[in-house]
Amino acid sequence: MTQARGVAAPRAAPAGAVGRRGAFQNVPTPRSAWSNARQQSPSLALEAAASDVVEAAEAPQVSDREAVAYLRNLRGSPNKVRRVLDAIRGMSYEEALMALEFMPYRACDDILKVLYSAAANAKHNYGMNKSKLYISRCWCDEGKLIKRPVPRARGRSDVRKKPGNHITMYVKERE
Repeated sequence: MTQARGVAAPRAAPAGAVGRRGAFQNVPTPRSAWSNARQQSPSLALEAAASDVVEAAEAPQVSDREAVAYLRNLRGSPNKVRRVLDAIRGMSYEEALMALEFMPYRACDDILKVLYSAAANAKHNYGMNKSKLYISRCWCDEGKLIKRPVPRARGRSDVRKKPGNHITMYVKERE
């Protein structure tokens, strides 16, 4: 078959090319081992179920006992609070108390409140020993952003944004 001059011959798409439906247009949908075995035969389905049970039993046991404390709708920048939380994450309860006491940031007072509350929750709800506690997880999320008008020159106004945040702290007992 002859080609007209100036017209390119159609080429095959290279492997992994992105088509109209995306890069994974020829990939079959994933199925679990259970559904594949169920379609094949009942005995294979039981073997697949038994293998899932064995895998779950071999997983290491981790203590899920964590006490949590929240402080909601706190005024202040979340980034300034995160700076302090990053410094105390993973510390023991007593080390964190000392560190927060001597840090020069205003957010330390509020984080100290949350830490006291998390330790009290651990002792009251789970019977944990305060001297063995450590901060397993802590983070600061953005809260409500309050917008207030500020008068400017020539009768105009600007907006002052007052950020808020939410502090969450989990403590665990070291074993």
